[in-house]
Amino acid sequence: MKGFMNKSFWRAALVACGAMSLAACGNKETKDALDKADDLEKQQQFADANTILVDALQSREAKIRDAAGNPTDPAALDALKKKIASDSEILRMERAWVGLYLHWNRTDMAASVYGDILAGNPDDTSMNDFLHDADKDIRKRAVEVLGLAADPKSPNLDKTVSTLVSATKDSDPTVRAAAIDALGATKDPRVFQPVLDELKDSDWNVRFEVVDALSEIKDERVIAPLLDAAGDSDKSVRTSAHDNLESIVSAQDTFAKPDDFAARLNDPNPDIEMTAAECLGLLRDARAVPVLMKLLASSDPEVKLNAVKGLGEAGDRSALPMLRQLLNDPDLNMRGWSIIGLGKLKDEDSLMDLEHIATDDSQPTSIRQAAAASVEEIRSTLPQMITP
Repeated sequence: MKGFMNKSFWRAALVACGAMSLAACGNKETKDALDKADDLEKQQQFADANTILVDALQSREAKIRDAAGNPTDPAALDALKKKIASDSEILRMERAWVGLYLHWNRTDMAASVYGDILAGNPDDTSMNDFLHDADKDIRKRAVEVLGLAADPKSPNLDKTVSTLVSATKDSDPTVRAAAIDALGATKDPRVFQPVLDELKDSDWNVRFEVVDALSEIKDERVIAPLLDAAGDSDKSVRTSAHDNLESIVSAQDTFAKPDDFAARLNDPNPDIEMTAAECLGLLRDARAVPVLMKLLASSDPEVKLNAVKGLGEAGDRSALPMLRQLLNDPDLNMRGWSIIGLGKLKDEDSLMDLEHIATDDSQPTSIRQAAAASVEEIRSTLPQMITP
């Protein structure tokens, strides 16, 4: 639909039209189009304003193509493409187009157009005006555009990062959170420190985004602050930090080091202690076992569940008696993870109990399936019987 026509669409339409002659569109035509689009935008007639800009952009590009004689040679076509992208009138209209899409709440379209602006003028700073808009929603959307348009391979990345870092100091927490999210999306180790600086933000949602952003950076330096965040005053932040650390240590090519977690096993914050112990268990480090065994006595069901999960992963057979005992735990999840743990530790002594659970119709399906899987895991390590 024309009202939602994006940049590549209107340019493709012109290529298909070839050398057709359209009305010339110079400075006056550009100004008239911008004035009309601005008036319509103020009335929130966004689709009509969009049509005005699309028509004006098509007309301007057609004039440039006609003046160039619509060449077919690849080198000449490439030169024409660059000339169109850097044309001052087209850039003026594209900047207005970005503003229209920001007010229309079409951030994806604004990012597409802004990418074209940067292709024509890599030093463009027009987004800075939107970052200082009185409307916090416009500032937030402008930050999102910068994040979407940021290319990790672009020579402009440093400038984009610097602009986003300044947005982390915005007075509105939703803008700050969006800036952190955009910085994390670059996955660039250079954003580590500016992102880390916001971990003490007063707004929980900003801290939540900091945790996610740090988790995108594949760098050992993120472990310590993520452990700190596992003890945050807000549960959402704590849970995110815990889950992201669990994902990091579970990755096949993890950059996490066991000593980073062992150093926090006696942390005075119980949430940090629990997360450190569980992650150390996932790294199959026996130093986690005493702490995990202690945490099994916790009155917090979530702490107990994470402890039994960690014991199964730690690879230390000293945990077997406790895991066997948990086969009769009234909590379904505790039973399930004890079954999984016994399978991972290849506990032959629990084989008969697990076989019984796997065939017991009174057990929930998930428990029977977990028991059957653990039985197969244990049997795979037993010597094969040779029959005469």
